[in-house]
Amino acid sequence: MGALTNQLRREPPGLHAGGSEYWGLAWEALDWLEREVRPGMATLETGSGASTLVFAAAGSEHEAVTPAADEEERFRAQAAARGIDASQVAFRIGLSHEVLPELEQHPLDLVLVDGAHGFPYPTLDWWYVAPRVKVGGRVLLDDAYMPPVRAIIDALRADASWELDAPASFRTAVVRKVADAPSPFDWEGGGHMSFAYLPPRARVVASARQRVFSTRLGLRAVELARRRTGLRFRRKG
Repeated sequence: MGALTNQLRREPPGLHAGGSEYWGLAWEALDWLEREVRPGMATLETGSGASTLVFAAAGSEHEAVTPAADEEERFRAQAAARGIDASQVAFRIGLSHEVLPELEQHPLDLVLVDGAHGFPYPTLDWWYVAPRVKVGGRVLLDDAYMPPVRAIIDALRADASWELDAPASFRTAVVRKVADAPSPFDWEGGGHMSFAYLPPRARVVASARQRVFSTRLGLRAVELARRRTGLRFRRKG
């Protein structure tokens, strides 16, 4: 592991909950940042913590979006104590879904999405930062096993503008932008169909019906019905 990651592991900084707690990326993900972030990169994260120290030490032009104003004071004290130049780090205080749309819309090389994890906040963070990521740029999605974050990854698997890179840690996914295009308006097959909102018996019937009419044979039957009735059918989902 890198020198700073090892130092943070030995002496975790109390940056959260009034300075009494340490919350942060897995050590492997911090080490990934220490290896990959370069001076002059334009970077952004939702949330702040040990990752902010790593961004600062790497010399990127960094923005940290957090609703906790007191985190900035503790961050700068920790940076000074560890000999880290934090002059290129700007804190943007507020809820990310309110702050992100108001930021200067300059292109970004790397983004860490690690703010609020309840639905729909990870999706909102993604929505606001994804258009700003340069082609070739990357986004780290922390706590990717949580359903609100996993939904983003499932969608991106079917999006030709993004590809999944090797993960930064067991809980931190990495996606790379390969084309600058808007997200598809229709569902392109990312993730899995689920009828869990229906009662169990209706769930089985609905799932079977959807799967049948999603096959070539089922679509052929729909096409024959269209021809007979003169109506236009369009399969959804």
